[in-house]
Amino acid sequence: MKPKTSKIWQYFLAIDDNFATCITCGKTYSRKGRTTTSLKGHLRSIHIEKYQEFCKLEEQHEIMKSNQEASVTPLLKVKRQMSLEESSEINQMWDTSHPKARKMDDLIGEMIALQNLPFHFVEGVGFRRVMQDALPNYQLRDRNFFTEHICNDIYEKIADKIRHLLINCLKISFTADIWSEPSVNVSVLSLTAHAISENFTRIQIVLKCCLLYDRYTSDTICENVKMMLRDWNIKDEQLHCFIRDSGSNMVRAMHLVNIPDVSCTVHQLQLCVRSAFETFEVKELIAKCKMISGHFKHSKIAQEELTKIQKEQLTQLPLRIIQDSVTRWNSTFYMIERFLKIKDSLCLYASKHNIPQISPEEWSSLNKIVSILTPFEEIRNSLIDTKTCISSVIPMVYVLKHTLKQEKDKPDTNQVFETLISELIDELNSRFSDLSTNTLYSLATYLDPRYKLKFFNEIDKVTVQSELLHLLVLNDLNEANTARTANVIGDDDTFTFLPKKPKIELKPSTSYQVLLATKSVHTNLAEMLKNSSDDEENIESDDTTINRNLVIWKSLINEYNKEKRLPLEDDPLLWWKYHIKYKAFAPIVRIYLSAKASSVSSEQLFSEAGLSYEPLCTRLEGDEAAKRLFVKYNLPLLNFDY
Repeated sequence: MKPKTSKIWQYFLAIDDNFATCITCGKTYSRKGRTTTSLKGHLRSIHIEKYQEFCKLEEQHEIMKSNQEASVTPLLKVKRQMSLEESSEINQMWDTSHPKARKMDDLIGEMIALQNLPFHFVEGVGFRRVMQDALPNYQLRDRNFFTEHICNDIYEKIADKIRHLLINCLKISFTADIWSEPSVNVSVLSLTAHAISENFTRIQIVLKCCLLYDRYTSDTICENVKMMLRDWNIKDEQLHCFIRDSGSNMVRAMHLVNIPDVSCTVHQLQLCVRSAFETFEVKELIAKCKMISGHFKHSKIAQEELTKIQKEQLTQLPLRIIQDSVTRWNSTFYMIERFLKIKDSLCLYASKHNIPQISPEEWSSLNKIVSILTPFEEIRNSLIDTKTCISSVIPMVYVLKHTLKQEKDKPDTNQVFETLISELIDELNSRFSDLSTNTLYSLATYLDPRYKLKFFNEIDKVTVQSELLHLLVLNDLNEANTARTANVIGDDDTFTFLPKKPKIELKPSTSYQVLLATKSVHTNLAEMLKNSSDDEENIESDDTTINRNLVIWKSLINEYNKEKRLPLEDDPLLWWKYHIKYKAFAPIVRIYLSAKASSVSSEQLFSEAGLSYEPLCTRLEGDEAAKRLFVKYNLPLLNFDY
């Protein structure tokens, strides 16, 4: 028999491995499983005093044991001879089907995808040494295994989860964009899905990164979009709209797919700024700033000297020059803004070196340019937020034009900048002229409890409410009988009218007060929305000529119009979630508030794609990169549960 170490043996005599006799009462007890649990239970129930004494002995033994372990040095631990069981456990490698081995395979695969690591990272000496020391039982696989594991096993598991998720989406909005990497001759078309769940939470899924082997013409894009939708079993009735850039190939491709589409608002703003800033005086000044920034970009010595001036002569926190990018207008904004922040150090550097000098008048002009571009950048940052949807476009464009008019009325605005601001406003009017007549925008704005009817004229107010009423009718007809079509009258008495857009007469409203002081875009918008009900409308109904359901919906619309507008910083989806009396609106809300204001979500995906093609990853196949991006972005969505 093994030596007895437990203090319980001071109260029992071992007969063999299966039986022991109590010293106090002489009774014999079975030790099932060769444990001492039954012996301790005997003391606790029969000999209480003996049990209390035993507990004290056990406590003292544990304290002594912990003190002994604390006094053992690392050298003694190494010298200590392991038991046969310990030695066998350490030397035994996990089988590939071992649960712990499979878990480590998944974790390493996730790490590669999430951190944009090259596949051959797992073959590095440093990583292998760490894994061997941390998990000696785990047999680390090679790069080929993890390539297959990520691009097939993990990818397919996540894809299955997402397919089930998409089935429950009432309608889906999409953003699409194209990215190219010349170094490896790869072009990728992205498809990102956006929807709202039944409990009013936003869903954003990177569905596909499809390789484009040919020139990405409109026909090629159209065919690939259709193929990606088929791959995910997305039905035609689930399609709401596409948000894409203003490229002619993307515009025509969406028309060929025959899906409602809108231009990315951020791209449209960029085109407005580009066009207006072609003014000669402003263009020439910006070109001079680019020349100066290029000097520091191509000279590390120049940048170090500028940093030295900021630190030693001006005792300032050193700031580097920001470079301008042709494809991003806001990089010009940040370049000029940085110039203004390091104005003194730039002037000191220019006095000692042969670079273009910026005159006091030009510094004043740069300051004015930043003042004009600031509201554009504020709106851009708002629109690319993951919580911002298409409902914010009409209010944002309206307040942007209002803010520009304020800027134009300032005393420091000379003739050049008056012309520039006028051109910006004209560009905004031209590119966003159809927002209020586009149902995708107007209905989304109306169904956002932060805005409702605030930014519509009298005709548009009638139209948008008529559209909502029309959709409520169609939705109810579909629920009542899916076989009934929009042009057929049912036999039952509940619906005895054609689902045409009802004619709604509205009362005249008072316009909001124009703000006089120049403020930020957010402040202007918040103040415009302060008056909670000065422009809300009531729908006049005739109970004798329309059916009962139509009366109920009109009443609900009137109640919704009278509701106090939600504060600008609050989440409109939470408002709809908890205002269950408007549950008839819920399906329409989930559709129209699902569309994003921009396609930046796809562009951000491509900025990550660029990381996949760093020098260490240039051999990566396009399909592998696409699947890695899919895994990277959808793992957090599923909370790593796949």
